[in-house]
Amino acid sequence: MVILDPGEVAELAELYDPRVMVVSLPMPPPTRAEAHARALVHSGPRQGTAELSTATADSAQLLPLAERGAPHADAWADFLTRAAIIFGDLLGARGVGVRQIVADEPHCSRFHVDQVAARGVLHVTGPTTEWLIDGAADRTRLGHRGGTDDMQAGVVRSWSGLRSTPPASLTVFKGAAWPGAEQAAVVHRSPASSGRRRLLVTLDALR
Repeated sequence: MVILDPGEVAELAELYDPRVMVVSLPMPPPTRAEAHARALVHSGPRQGTAELSTATADSAQLLPLAERGAPHADAWADFLTRAAIIFGDLLGARGVGVRQIVADEPHCSRFHVDQVAARGVLHVTGPTTEWLIDGAADRTRLGHRGGTDDMQAGVVRSWSGLRSTPPASLTVFKGAAWPGAEQAAVVHRSPASSGRRRLLVTLDALR
């Protein structure tokens, strides 16, 4: 059974302040879940997806994301379920889409904004997501409009405005579909390759 601390959702509720674009909650995996995470990282790059109904919150729905045959798969599914429920409660979602990524290279190497109301990123191990504070990005140059890479495109107006999300945390970014954030959604990207494998999970609300 997954038991939540009501304060966890309350801590992220600052996202509803129009001035706040990013919120983070420390969320290190428990010992057994962390042991399973090491097995996932050791198994090599991969991606997987699953969905959790917030009405039932049955962690068995996320067991397909665990490493088959590795110890503590149930602990890993419980950990993912806890993160998904927190995210779902924050957004009032009936379900949460869960995408698990184990990667050697950046999977979203260009600065971009998400075309959703909000996206959760659960960082487990490895380098974390980079994002730019308001005013540090030229939004007219996002994507491939300015060049083949962000440096050439001139997306970044000020590199001093570059931030990284905390490790072992659940971070939620406002996207372009958040009311009032159409022109202020968080500009972010995967970190550059560092030789360290990353394990992260992204969360999306399913209405």
